Amino acid sequence: MKKWFPVLACAALLAALSASAADSRVEGKAVTMILKNFTNPFFITVREGGEAAAKEYGIDLTVLAPLKADNNEEQTHMVEQAIVSGADLVIMCPSDTMGIIPAMEKLEEAEIPVINLNTRIGGDRKLAKTFVAIENFECGYESVTRLVNMMGGKGEFIILEGVSGAQTSIDRVKGAHAALEKFPGVKLVAQQPADYNRAKAMDVTQNLLQAHPNVRGIYCCNDEMALGAVEAIAAANKTGQIFVGGSDGNADALKAIRDGKMALTCHTDPYNQGYQSVVAAAMALRGEELPDLFRVSIKVIGKEDL
Repeated sequence: MKKWFPVLACAALLAALSASAADSRVEGKAVTMILKNFTNPFFITVREGGEAAAKEYGIDLTVLAPLKADNNEEQTHMVEQAIVSGADLVIMCPSDTMGIIPAMEKLEEAEIPVINLNTRIGGDRKLAKTFVAIENFECGYESVTRLVNMMGGKGEFIILEGVSGAQTSIDRVKGAHAALEKFPGVKLVAQQPADYNRAKAMDVTQNLLQAHPNVRGIYCCNDEMALGAVEAIAAANKTGQIFVGGSDGNADALKAIRDGKMALTCHTDPYNQGYQSVVAAAMALRGEELPDLFRVSIKVIGKEDL
């Protein structure tokens, strides 16, 4: 019971906050949401959640993302555009945790409040009203624990990281390492970034499988990389021999799990992340106090859960 109490308590708090926010709309306020890209299904779903909440709360929401996925320079330019256009609030999902800090300081100087979404803004100073996200360490920890148990607690293991500098990847990898420490029979033979990209993950996995042909488990920090790993495994005629875990719970990953090509994914509820970021924006625009964290729940999903 101790394990679940913080999650249940936080869920109850979030429900109460959402109910409070629903008491009144925020008419005529302009909010800019800046995401990492529009190529990953995760962020398309985040956008859908944000747009649904904006309609409910009467917010004029503009959703932007770099043309070049996960590009800090483009995100910085979008922040500058938001300042010039007179945005009342910015929801920021940074591609580069530390690289985005100067842009956030510009928003602070312009007295435009910020809601931090999905990936934490770095630095020692608090540059956002709140952080709307899952607990990424928990996602990595729970996913790898279940993945290694599916491996029988032994064998060679690979981790595919996301974009360098992205706190989501950093925290998921930390959680993965913490889980691996519980299994002395598992050997981590490689850890390499694949930039949250399916095609790059396929190339990286092909190379790693040549160097480590006895690998039995691969944990990927998102589903797009996991699906790329699945393609590489199929090309190597190893389908069914290697347990692959991802994160996000997108439709392609769920299908791959049903088909026996992936072992599991961590459902990170992107729709609710987008939705709750706009709920938090509405509360901030009304001058309400916000908690430091709007925590969105996760669930590790394997074939039996479907």
